[in-house]
Amino acid sequence: MRTTFFFDLDGTLLPLHMDLFLKLYYGGIKKSGIFDTISEEKGSEIFEKAIIAMLGNDGRASNREVFFETVESFSGVGEKTLTPIMNAFYENEFIKARQSTRTSKRVGLVIKELKKKGYRLVLATNPLFPRIATDQRIEWAGLRREDFEYVSYYDNSSFCKPNPEYFKEILNHLSLRADECYIVGNDVRDDMSAVALGFSGFLVLEHIIGDIKKVPECVQGDYSDLLEFAASLPQI
Repeated sequence: MRTTFFFDLDGTLLPLHMDLFLKLYYGGIKKSGIFDTISEEKGSEIFEKAIIAMLGNDGRASNREVFFETVESFSGVGEKTLTPIMNAFYENEFIKARQSTRTSKRVGLVIKELKKKGYRLVLATNPLFPRIATDQRIEWAGLRREDFEYVSYYDNSSFCKPNPEYFKEILNHLSLRADECYIVGNDVRDDMSAVALGFSGFLVLEHIIGDIKKVPECVQGDYSDLLEFAASLPQI
């Protein structure tokens, strides 16, 4: 029996306009001085390289460690210098990115229904952000960090989606098997890649990313369909 739901965040539990989110996010980073602190000439380029390094992390270290190691290797600027500036950004400027999102009442109802039935809930958002940033986005979705048994952050993860090791790392941490889990997400590649491991998939179509022709066998639908799906499930 499947007892656990893995949920993506951006575009799934948190409806958002991705292009606007990225514009506000990177605009805020530039304004905060993070790029200039890394390098006045190549700060944004080095920041991007650090993100790419996290996406390609092979498990040798946490994503956080990979991020700061990459920045330092290209700039000489270390974690101790950069962390206070980044924390200040996430505590202040980052809130403006909320303009790119909205709250869906149906999302809250889905979570409430599953919790009522005893399902374990995991927030399987791609772990490129620190805790402070992800927890804010959970709140923007009208949810609480406490709604989830486990949340992936860049400091507790050493892989990223769609690498299957990302999902395996969480499964191992929670002593779960893939055939005990559902994956709910809006990204054909990143989220539905878990289906190959044995997850049962639900593809959210309202903010779909990727080629739907390449999606593996899974349930598909909008937020109303997801709520109906949750309501149809048995009590744990």
